[in-house]
Amino acid sequence: MGGPLQEILQGRGGKKRTGPWIKKGAPLFFLISTWLALLIDFPFKQPILWFALSLVTAILLTSLHIKSSRKDFSIEFLFSLALVLSGIAKAYAVPWLKLAFFPFIIGMSVFYGMGTIITLSFLLPFLELRTFLSLNDVIHEVAFSVFLILTAVISPLIMNTLKREKEQAVSSLKLIKESARNIADDTESASVRSDKIMSHYFASMMKTDEELRELLSTLKHAVFADAAYFFAQRGTGFFLRCTTESNSENIITGNGIIAKCFADRTPFSSPEIDEKTVEVGYIKDGKITSLIAFPVMDGSTLLGVLTVDSARYQAFSDADRNIVQMFIPQIVKALERERIYPRIQRDYDGLKTLHEESAKLVSSLNTDVIVKKLCEGASTIAASSAFFFISKKKKFQLIHHTGTEDISEKVFDLKGTFLSMVVENRQPIYMSDTSDYRIPIMPFKFENVHSVFALPMLYETSIIGVFVLLSEKTGFLDTFQVELLKVLCNQASTSIANAQLHSEIEKMATTDGLTGLFNHRVFQEKLSEELKRLNRFSETISLMLVDIDFFKKINDTYGHPVGDLVLKNVSKVVEQTIRDIDIPARYGGEEFAIILPRTDETAAENIAERLRKAVEEKSFIAQGKTFNITVSIGIATAPSNAKGKEELIDKADQALYFAKQSGRNNSVLWNVLK
Repeated sequence: MGGPLQEILQGRGGKKRTGPWIKKGAPLFFLISTWLALLIDFPFKQPILWFALSLVTAILLTSLHIKSSRKDFSIEFLFSLALVLSGIAKAYAVPWLKLAFFPFIIGMSVFYGMGTIITLSFLLPFLELRTFLSLNDVIHEVAFSVFLILTAVISPLIMNTLKREKEQAVSSLKLIKESARNIADDTESASVRSDKIMSHYFASMMKTDEELRELLSTLKHAVFADAAYFFAQRGTGFFLRCTTESNSENIITGNGIIAKCFADRTPFSSPEIDEKTVEVGYIKDGKITSLIAFPVMDGSTLLGVLTVDSARYQAFSDADRNIVQMFIPQIVKALERERIYPRIQRDYDGLKTLHEESAKLVSSLNTDVIVKKLCEGASTIAASSAFFFISKKKKFQLIHHTGTEDISEKVFDLKGTFLSMVVENRQPIYMSDTSDYRIPIMPFKFENVHSVFALPMLYETSIIGVFVLLSEKTGFLDTFQVELLKVLCNQASTSIANAQLHSEIEKMATTDGLTGLFNHRVFQEKLSEELKRLNRFSETISLMLVDIDFFKKINDTYGHPVGDLVLKNVSKVVEQTIRDIDIPARYGGEEFAIILPRTDETAAENIAERLRKAVEEKSFIAQGKTFNITVSIGIATAPSNAKGKEELIDKADQALYFAKQSGRNNSVLWNVLK
């Protein structure tokens, strides 16, 4: 893809590509002519002629660029726009207009890739070639060019980072919702034969293809490939199991390089492939010029072939080859769990139990609920006492157990116990007989333990908890039950990680990042809910607006970090002073809003005064000085003062304004204004 300038700058304009030059010569001729005319001051000497030429060039390249669906002529199109801008600067003798190139570069980075933007930034200094050759103000032009190129490098990086974060957040939420929906759909198919039930269960439980797709996507970006593929064996041939190319059709020929990799179990790598003479094994929309293919082996067992390809010549280096090889163990690991299920068919009742219990794990996005269902499900698979410890930095908190013991302490350091081995090794351990084991099993006293199964709950590279089963019997688990528990805990790990991610995203969306209180949007929603409840139950509700006095002076005197510290501490005072049923929020700037359900004017004024005094007594230290702050509070009550939400907020705001006008550091009911 790309126009002639792109092919020249990327070193791709060899003999094989001379054909496109004939077709693209006309627009290139217009572009170079316009540029040369700019260098000899045509915009100043012959403005009408030059602007006519530049507009024709820009219109021609724009139409060609749009016609190719923005695949070709991107550099030429953008450079023609830059020519027009530079010509305007020269025609009207306004050299400062060149500064517009910076927002131009930043804006275009939203629509074009890093390669296009950086190439354009290297071309823009050629607009001032005459200045460079005449040695007039060279330092200024060099500095301008360097900063322009830096802008071109940094802008796409920032855009790509923001896009990735957004896509990851959207993808995570989508997976969370689809996971619960898929399990629910499968559970309804109770009349399907046992082999189909197992097939549905595998698809929803393991989601191996999703894991493979994520690995392939990561690999594709790691080696800058056009696409990545995983081919699996089927009979004497192979089929495409997973690919990063979701929107294109791929034709599998069943022969060529991929078939040879399957047959010989040896890797293949070539920096230059001629598809007319060499058969790859699959056909795609674009060209395949560079290719790496590796057999995916689990010991002596061939699982498939992993490939990456590119339309670029010499696209992959030896380092890229090593990177591809590094991904093979991860793919083997993703397929490993899937391969154990033929053995599970010997006991369909156990599999049915696993299906039912794991379905419960994805039906909730609440960690406590998931853990409770995990413990109950594990106890169904094997009669025992289940315990779940969730990771809390270097310690672990017991959040649920099915034992009969009364355990008062909840947070433990696992060092010196059997569980510390599980955490350190990150591997499940089953000890069928603990009679000769001298180290404590649990971080608390537990009687009559004769066998134990402990498993670290892992998600990606992080340990999110430890799951433990204790039994009074020796050898309470067989191999089959151990495998069932591993799969169940694996699903629980994913569900807990999803729940934690959902909780974090929900917290980010509903709370103020600085104070931790509800944000303005949630405040509006909560107030609407409380007013609806007011209409149903004929209760009262009060609203307090709290404003920090002379907050601007604090920022001006001590700096914004101290101002942020004041806001955090005031928010803590608010949370400590109000009741559990009250709803605090950051209203904006240095202003807070507090919803007081079932509270009349008198009670609201008492709470306001208690809050005002608590803030007044709070001391702050900055730059070696101690200072105190005060707040002003406005209060309004519904339905006595207002019938609707907007009216209630307006009345509280009027009371706050009066409190500040009447000397600050006081609380005012709207009633006194009537």
